[in-house]
Amino acid sequence: DNFSAVLSTDGELWIWGHNDYGQLGQGLEVLESKSTSYSRYPKMVKTLPVEGQRIVDVACGRHHVVVLTSAGAIYEWGNRKYLEPHPLTLPSRYEAGIKNLERVFAGDGVSFAVTTDGKLYAWGPDLSEGILPEKATTPTLVNPELFNGEPVVEVAADTHSCMVITERR
Repeated sequence: DNFSAVLSTDGELWIWGHNDYGQLGQGLEVLESKSTSYSRYPKMVKTLPVEGQRIVDVACGRHHVVVLTSAGAIYEWGNRKYLEPHPLTLPSRYEAGIKNLERVFAGDGVSFAVTTDGKLYAWGPDLSEGILPEKATTPTLVNPELFNGEPVVEVAADTHSCMVITERR
């Protein structure tokens, strides 16, 4: 709610608006300061460029942000859980990393990632029943049989539902 983000062609993330859930990714000091709990002008999220990671995709949920980096790692912040970018996955070069991540999506308390081959991963405290057998706090593979084995290409999510677009084979 009430915040925006834009991704530059250089992979820099600029974000502005309300910060009452830590969605601007500026840390605890900014969240606690009443004078800076709102940013009228865009500010660059500085923690990721310092780590040398370029952002290739971004999605804004109701109170959180999820990004995908050029190294294939997913970071998330906001929802009053993480106040600055927090890694949820290892970069894809690691054995435990998710391979071939392509896009990220976000809704109200829920996030998704899609791979180049159409696998869907989901996580979040408000994940609706039926997507995963139980709640997940990190990206968890959704059973492809939910979509008749068809690869997922797009996701849209809001407060109480999500929809996917698949590609027929």
